[in-house]
Amino acid sequence: MVIVAYALAAGFCRPLTVPALAAVLLVGVPLVWLGVRRAPAVPAVSGRTVAVWSGVAAVGVALELALRLGPNNTAWPTLSTLLDPLLETYPGRVAGYLLWLGAGAWLVRQGQER
Repeated sequence: MVIVAYALAAGFCRPLTVPALAAVLLVGVPLVWLGVRRAPAVPAVSGRTVAVWSGVAAVGVALELALRLGPNNTAWPTLSTLLDPLLETYPGRVAGYLLWLGAGAWLVRQGQER
C-alpha cells in the first residue's frame, strides 16, 4: 500500500525536473544503502554466465548509444523516445514508478532467497 501511495504522489512530478529527481532519490538512495549493507554472501558465478550477461548488456548499450548518437531517424527511436509519450501522462508516470518499485522489490526478494 505504501508503494502505491508513493507512486501516486511521485507521479505528480513532471519528468526530467528537480522534483522528479528528488522523488527518485528520496526512495532510491536509502534502499540502495540498505541493500548494500545487508547484501548476502555472493555465490560463485561461472565465467560463462558472466560472459553471456556481459554480452547482452554490451549489445543493449551499443544499440542505445548508436541510436542516440547516430542520425535522428524516426524509424529507429531510442527506448527513452518511445517511452516519452507514456511518461508525459500522470497514469503513465504512476505506472512507471510502480514498475520501478516492483522490479526493485523483486530483486530484493531474489537476493534474500539465496
